[in-house]
Amino acid sequence: KQWYQRRVAITAGHRMKNNIEDNTFDDRLKLFKQYDLDSNGYINRYDLKECLQKDNYYDDKELDVVVDLVLHFGDSNHDGKLSYIEFLEMLEKPDCQLG
Repeated sequence: KQWYQRRVAITAGHRMKNNIEDNTFDDRLKLFKQYDLDSNGYINRYDLKECLQKDNYYDDKELDVVVDLVLHFGDSNHDGKLSYIEFLEMLEKPDCQLG
């Protein structure tokens, strides 16, 4: 079960990358700002859900599970949101790299 949850979170990480081929600092910052809908410097549950929902990759039942899993694996300080540093760390995890 935990393997499946990690796979779902990794898949969401891939979706968040949104086909970025050049992982430069500017691209990562641009992507982070794209997900930070209220421009407060964090990607919260609402931001993440809205962006993934626009992507139309997950159905409504899956979406809440995916958001929970991304925050579970990406939110290292457990404050319920992703900082830019946590976002970068999540993208840098070897199993979250584009193939």
